[in-house]
Amino acid sequence: DNAAMQLLRNPKYFDVVVTGNIFGDILSDEASMLAGSLGLLPSASISGDGPGIYEPVHGSAPDIAGQDIANPLAMVMSAAMMCRYDLNCPKVADELQAAVDKLLDEGYRTGDIFKAGDDEAKKLGCTAAGEVLLKAIA
Repeated sequence: DNAAMQLLRNPKYFDVVVTGNIFGDILSDEASMLAGSLGLLPSASISGDGPGIYEPVHGSAPDIAGQDIANPLAMVMSAAMMCRYDLNCPKVADELQAAVDKLLDEGYRTGDIFKAGDDEAKKLGCTAAGEVLLKAIA
């Protein structure tokens, strides 16, 4: 329980946190609020014996499937980590990360991170966010 408190009190203290699955789920959900949403957090389960598993912290989010409201940024950043750490494609990883940074810098927000009253923010769904990302990569 102290780790959970310290994670919120001083998140910069932590570089990497290694835990069992259940405690890791609890901490990652808690940490998502530091970033603003689960939709912004990529994750990786990396093994020294083979390829890793890369996915958003939120998993597949079946409860919102087909509604065009998912935030695709964590999946794109998970793919960037896969390119960097397993596929030895750091330039591709850099391009993916730059596209995510550009989307956010230009004020685009999916519903989970959109703040009503923010005159700079441009709300969009998952499909439109994907189109903005593709244009940034092209």
